[in-house]
Amino acid sequence: MVMRLSGIDALSLHTQSSETPAHTVTLAVIEASDQLSHQRLHQLVARSLPQLARFRSRLVTKPLGVGQPVWAEIDDYDPAPQIHCATVRAPGGRREFADLIADLSTGRQDCRTRLWEAWSINGLAGGRWALAVKMSPALNDGAAGAASLWPRLVSTGPRADPGNSLPSEPSLGSAPSVGELVIDVVSEIVENQVTGVWLIAETVSGVLRAVRGRLLGTGGRAAMAAAASSMSGPVPYTVFNAPLTTRRAVAFASIRLADVKTVSNAFGGSITNVVLAACTLSLRAWLQRHDKVPDGPLLMRMPFELPATDPPRIGKALTVGRLRIPVHLDDPVQVLANLHTATERLNAVRSCRNESAAATIDLDTIASLIPPTVAHVGMQLYTRSGLRHRLKPICHGSVSYIADEPVQAYCAGAKVVGMHTVTPLVEGSGLNIALTSRGDELDVSVCACPDNVPAVDDIATGIAHSVDILTAAAQESPRGQGRSVVTEMTSHPANRSRGRPPVRR
Repeated sequence: MVMRLSGIDALSLHTQSSETPAHTVTLAVIEASDQLSHQRLHQLVARSLPQLARFRSRLVTKPLGVGQPVWAEIDDYDPAPQIHCATVRAPGGRREFADLIADLSTGRQDCRTRLWEAWSINGLAGGRWALAVKMSPALNDGAAGAASLWPRLVSTGPRADPGNSLPSEPSLGSAPSVGELVIDVVSEIVENQVTGVWLIAETVSGVLRAVRGRLLGTGGRAAMAAAASSMSGPVPYTVFNAPLTTRRAVAFASIRLADVKTVSNAFGGSITNVVLAACTLSLRAWLQRHDKVPDGPLLMRMPFELPATDPPRIGKALTVGRLRIPVHLDDPVQVLANLHTATERLNAVRSCRNESAAATIDLDTIASLIPPTVAHVGMQLYTRSGLRHRLKPICHGSVSYIADEPVQAYCAGAKVVGMHTVTPLVEGSGLNIALTSRGDELDVSVCACPDNVPAVDDIATGIAHSVDILTAAAQESPRGQGRSVVTEMTSHPANRSRGRPPVRR
């Protein structure tokens, strides 16, 4: 039995272009050590990554391009041709390193010959090294692709070998014959017909439930109101919505996780909300310097856990939601309160949907119905017709925050001092912010198109500076003795107008 590429990963693979390559770059920055060399890092990659089934497999296209490609393990797989060396230009600082990673993140990969590449990188200031892995969207495995790399490359001790501590994944199967491909094509066509009927039935059923709820005065008004208040309103056009070019700019920063927890403890709310508030304040400052602060919030995509934890953990199932971040507000505590309300409402809406429907319609199901040729041609027509310039923006970018175990990480026997993920940009959504926790630090990665978004460094360093601002506010207002997300929500004019008395401390 053959295994097909998932719908979401296939859609990303077939709709990428030179302006919107869909690969992800993950990298670890490693402290200087006599044990490190290009050879040792290459051996680590060659031994560890092929343990993941998709990393030692290739994609097989079906006859006439009908249906999604299928996986096939490569016989006598040798990863050596996909592992390279690179050197950061002098003086090897954060800016020079970011420029190198930006170069690696541009250009499309040839998915017929290689789905991933890796680089051992030297020349960083202080004798540090780095290890970077560039992955095709076919390796995303939903949202878990990048996260699955860390346990294979880093360990919790200087002498531990991640290549030996985890078992190799079972094979995805050998290369299918022409007959097996034809059978799978017919099977996929039949499955798509059934799925199409099911989608129509689910849509009609949902409409009928909504009508019945309105007629009876029930049907989850609270959830719908939450969704409306959190997601309604126009999406302002900003430089983040400008057409992308082939160039990319990347910036890195790090913040102390203890400072984030200090803010969370002082004002209430989750660690995730504090991180989002820092991103919001940084973007507001950047817009004031380089563009114009919109009258309303920015709309960002954000992966959410199922089930949710604080902070979200690597390896959990993720779903992507949309969240408005209030860059139009200048008070840090009001920003925290706004984000606390938005994330709580989004969680309530997701819970309501999960409880009210045994079967849900997800994007992966819909994406699996789109033939590769249709997806590719459709994206080409959309790009070349100029339609993207006439449509209103639907999103500004994405923010992701995934936490690893709160312990020190090691790679090839040396201490890891940075863990970053550079995610691909999407047309009309030209800003990505990714945050990864590493022990007692939180590493920030920002990616944008420099032809639209100059001074990307200001956004990354601004997030770290915004945490300092929030920490200073927390020290002035200890928990229980001043403002909090609760007092801000209940004392807001919009809530007072509903007859809710302000909470006083």
